This record gives sequence, C-alpha cells and structure tokens, in this order.
Amino acid sequence: MRHKAKYVRILIFLSLVSIFFCSCGPEVGKKIELGDRFYYWECTAESSPQDAMMNAVRFKKLEDKSIENLKHVLGDGTHFVWVRAEFEIPPEFRNQPLGMVVPHLKFAEQVYLNKVFISQYGAFPPNEQSTLFKAHFFSFPVNILNQEGTNTVLIKIYAQGKSGISSHSFITLSRFAYPSFEIINFHHTRVYIFLVGFLIFTFVLYISFYLSQRVFKEFRDFALVNIFTSIFLIPFFATELPLYTSGLIPFTLFYKLMMCIPAYLIIYFATLFAQDFQHAKFPKVIEVFRIVILSVQIISTILAPRYTSLIKIAPFMLALLGIQGLIGAVYVVLGIKNSERRKPAIQFSVSFLPFTFSILFDLLIRIHDDTQTYPYYSLFGWLFVIAIFIIILAMRFSHLYKRNERLSNHLLEEVSKRTHELEDANYELSILNERLEKEKHRSDMDLEMASLVQRNFLPQPNMHFKGWEIAIWYNPQAKVSGDLYDYYNFNDTLNGFSLFDVSGHGLSASLVTMLSKNIIGHLFQQGFRNKVPLDKILTKINNQILAEKGEIDNYMTGVICRFTDIENSDKCKVELGNAGHPYPLKFSVEDNEIFELMGNDGKKHYGAIGMNGITVSFAKSNFVMSAGDILVCYTDGITEASNSKFEQFGLSQLRQIVKQNHEKSSNEILQLIMDSLYKFINDKPLEDDITLVIAKRTNVSNYIEHNEHDDDFDDTIEELEVLDE
Repeated sequence: MRHKAKYVRILIFLSLVSIFFCSCGPEVGKKIELGDRFYYWECTAESSPQDAMMNAVRFKKLEDKSIENLKHVLGDGTHFVWVRAEFEIPPEFRNQPLGMVVPHLKFAEQVYLNKVFISQYGAFPPNEQSTLFKAHFFSFPVNILNQEGTNTVLIKIYAQGKSGISSHSFITLSRFAYPSFEIINFHHTRVYIFLVGFLIFTFVLYISFYLSQRVFKEFRDFALVNIFTSIFLIPFFATELPLYTSGLIPFTLFYKLMMCIPAYLIIYFATLFAQDFQHAKFPKVIEVFRIVILSVQIISTILAPRYTSLIKIAPFMLALLGIQGLIGAVYVVLGIKNSERRKPAIQFSVSFLPFTFSILFDLLIRIHDDTQTYPYYSLFGWLFVIAIFIIILAMRFSHLYKRNERLSNHLLEEVSKRTHELEDANYELSILNERLEKEKHRSDMDLEMASLVQRNFLPQPNMHFKGWEIAIWYNPQAKVSGDLYDYYNFNDTLNGFSLFDVSGHGLSASLVTMLSKNIIGHLFQQGFRNKVPLDKILTKINNQILAEKGEIDNYMTGVICRFTDIENSDKCKVELGNAGHPYPLKFSVEDNEIFELMGNDGKKHYGAIGMNGITVSFAKSNFVMSAGDILVCYTDGITEASNSKFEQFGLSQLRQIVKQNHEKSSNEILQLIMDSLYKFINDKPLEDDITLVIAKRTNVSNYIEHNEHDDDFDDTIEELEVLDE
C-alpha cells in the first residue's frame, strides 16, 4: 500500500508540473492580426525588397491558414518567396515601438519594414540553417514606422520541407509582444530543456544500476532509451544553444544526428526494453530482422544528401519505426497470454497508457486545428511513462535487494553449519591426501622407470653410417612418448629407418610403441631380404599390430625408408612407404629445391595402422638421393606447436630452415630448427611429442669407420636400480 500511495503522489506531482509547463501566457491586449493580410510571390535567391515592391501586382493572397501553407502553395522542393503584409497603426499605438510576433515560420527568413532591414532568423544557402521550433520576434522602431498611412512588411523566406508561416502572426506594442514571444518560446522550445535534464539524470542513475548488477538488462535498455530521447529533444531548443546558432554544424548533418537517428534508436531500445522487462528473449530471426531494420534506417539517413531527401524518405522511415514498435507490442501481447510472463507484460502495457493517450491527443488537437503549432503533449506523456518505469524498476531493485539480504542472513547460518561439516570432512580428506601422496609418489616412480625403459628401448639418436649423416631430436611431451623411431642396419651400412607416431599421449601410447617396435623391425628385415615393396610391408605391420594390440584404441601413422647404394657412386636409391603420416621432405642439391614426398606410385592413399574395420592403401615413393641431398621426417608435434597467440609453427618455417642451411651438417640443421621452434613458442609448453629425423647423404669415400661400444643396456640397469632404491 505504501508503494501505491507513493506512486499516486508522484503522478499528481508530474501532472501539476505538466500543467505549469503548458499553462497559457499573459493577455496581450489589442493586436493587429496579420493572418488575413499575407500575400506571397515566389522569387529568386537574388531577389531584393525593391524587386518585391516593383512586382506588387504579382503577389497572391495567402488563403491557406495551415502551418504548412507555403508548402501547399509552392509544392515540394526548395523555394524563395516574398510574403507581404500591410497595416496601418491604430491611434493608441502611434509614436510607440511595435513588435511583430510570428509563432511559427520555417525554414529561414529576412524581414524588412518599409524597405528597411529589421532582422533575420536562420540562414539562407549555401550555409542554410533552420529556425526549427522557435517563435520569431521583430522589433519595429518608431523612426521607421509610418505613423499615418500604410506600413509594408516584407518577409523573404527560404522555404523547403514542411515550410509555412503562422496565420496567427500579429503586431502589437513591443512591451506586450516580447513577453508573448517569450511565453511561446517557453512552450515550444525551452520547456524541453527541463525534460532533457530529467532524462540525463535518469540515464546516469540506471546505467549505474546496470553496471553494478549486469543481470538487470532492462536497466540498460531503459537507460539507453532515456539518453537517446534526450538527444532527440535537443533540436526543440537548439536555437538556444551557441553550438547550433554559430553554424559550426551543417543543418542537414545536425538534423540526422540529433533527430532522425536518435528516433530510430529510441524505438529499437524501447522494443528491447519490452523483451528484457519480461525477462524473455526474441527468437534469433526476429533479433536479426530488427537489426536489419535499424541498419537500413541509419544507412538511408546518413546517405541522404539534403534535407529535402530526408523529407522524402520520412514516410518509409516512419513505416519501419511502426514495424519495430509493432514487434515490441506483439511480444507484450504474447507475454500477457503466457502465465509466467503475464504480470510484467501487463505492467509494461499499462505503464505505456499515458504515452498512448497523449499521442492520440496530439493527433486529435492537430486534426481539429492545423492553423497553429502546439506543444508535443506526447513528449509529456513519455515523461509520465518514464516516471512510472522509474518507480517499477526501483521497486524491482528494492525487492531484489531485500531478497538478497534475506538470503545473506540465511547464508550466514548455513555457512556456520557447513563450516563444522567441512572441518570434519577436511580431517578425513587430510588422511586421504596423505594416502594419495604415497600412491602418487609410487606412480611417479613407476612412470619414471617406464620413461627410462622407453628411452633405452630406442636406439641412440645420433649414429654414424656409411654415406649418411643422421641427426635425431626425440622430445617426449610427458615422461613417456607415443613417438617411435628405429634404424635398420648391417654393421656400418644403413638399410633403412622408420618413424611412427601413436595416437594419444602418456603411458598407453608408450606401451603401443614398445609393442610395435619389434613387429616393425622384424617385418622390415624380412621384407628387406625378400625385396617386398614397402607398402606391402606396412600392410603386414598393420595386420599384425591389429592382432597383437587387441582392444586398445590407439592407432598410429608412420613412414619407413629403405636404402640401396648404387655401386661406385655416392648416390643411393630410396624407397619410402607412408602410412597416413605427414609427408617427409627431400632437399635436392641439383634442383636447389625442397619437395614433399607424397607418393609416386599412382595410387590413392588412405588409412593408418591399427584402426579396426578400416581399409588401407599406403603410399610409396621411389627416388634417388645424391651427396648433399637431405631427407627430413617428422611427427606433427613440431608443425602443430603453437605460441601464445595460437599460431602454429607450420611446415613453411621447417622447409625454409632446411633449404637455407643445406650446406651445414645434419646436427647443425637440427639445432637451428630446435632454436627456431623454442623462440617461436616462447615460454608456452609443448602440447605433443616431437621427433625429427634429418638424414643427409654424404660422400661414401669420406666415411671413417667408427668403432664404439654400446654399454647403454648396462647403464640402464644401474639407473633402474638407483631409482628403485
């Protein structure tokens, strides 16, 4: 009940304020009415008062009394026209200064009395400027007036758009005319300054509420409606602002930015307010449609070259505004039919009744009397609506605040209760954590042992072979890796090597590598002796691994190379099989170019190793390597390594480093690639295992046999014993 009483008091106060703003001014007393004395003659921009006097017989009586009378008699477009009015001074007005009041005149004018220039409102082209909604006052000094006989008032008007001169214009004593002019201006211009101040205050208040509580989207919408309404009202009193009267802003641009575009945004955000007030959401297609409407309105307005262009597109823009508003109205009606949204929807529709009634009143009063301008009562109706929503939103915020306060008090009790429960739970967790720490330590030891076993399960990364200089970078992402590489050699003769990448990471992937290594090595050696093509060997590897790994989901990709030296030559025949792996690179000294080895067997290639139910066809490439040629095989961990901007290292950098440094040794090239990768990723950790093999063909005659003892197995046993201790 207290909220309702407060609501009624605010409405009564606003009603009194509106009555004050719209109240009539003081009585003027006797005046000379000019409405029946106006004659007009269309002229040119250069026409002078002398031209108007010389063409007096061509003037026509201005019978039309409506506020758009010049548009009605001259038509659309831009025109220059002289309006003439003649009067004689009544005895009681003689020897006193007079004043002429024109309540309404568009677009701009110059006033002459008895051929003497009096004053000007607005500006003619090229720097045209409208007087907008301001009334006009012209002071007629005693020395210019003919105290006996006829006085001639000539008004040169620049007319465009909805131009007209008020038929309620009059002349009276200056001491009466000027106060009347001020009262008219107050009603038609200055009263809106108060509304703008109120709207800006409301905007600041509710945008602050929204920024503190982002959940209240209706507060944001309401704030934006207020700020765009305040911008829309600026043209009503712009003639009181130095920024406008100084002519710094071209009139057409001012009209677009201050009246047209804000009107579109008011309706757009008012419709959005209707949605968020009900805590509902428009369908996506409706949201897009509304944005399209708003975009069409703004773009059409910005592209309109002249004020007359804006007048022409105005009906279309108003129709789009109607569609935008109709969407909001339909959504409110649908909300009333929805039991969950019925209450806020009814509140919203009832709150808009003052605005609806004020629009109807505006239409009726202007239809009833189109001879004079009236204040826009719909704007005062809008003020009522804003006041109502201020109350509703404030009550909504207050309700939420009290609800949160109750929840907070309840939460304190609940927290106290839960604290005791958590203390008991923490004790149990501490015991469990201690147990988990021990388990984790044991798991880490097991993983460390697995890592050590896997590293020593693979051959040494750098070995010497006749005619080959090989460097390998093997870098597990975790302690164990899913990458696998191996050499196949007889003494110092390299028969081939392989590189495989098992899907996934961690222990399961590493186990698959150790399971696969012996299978791959055995089948390669068997195929090497029997000269079986590598694509056939890969197929046998696939079949045997499928049989051995059982239900394990991991699969793998890889490449196998087989080398055959050409007698009495540094050249070597190479056969390369590829099972779904990234294409290896070959740098050719002869061509000074680097190529991707995509297979030259003329078949389609698909499938990987170890994928159940998948038909496979593995690629095969045959080529020759000469002294200085370089073969590069890699896993995708290097090319897909990314930096903090999520940019990948890529293949192009790898190709560029190899090509630009092909004269260096394989170890030097490998180090350059590693340095470049770490510089690229900076401090970001690697997310995948990396293995990179660089095999450079060298002169066979320069080979020096290396006899090295391999004590790695004994070292591994000693290291495992230390870890176990």
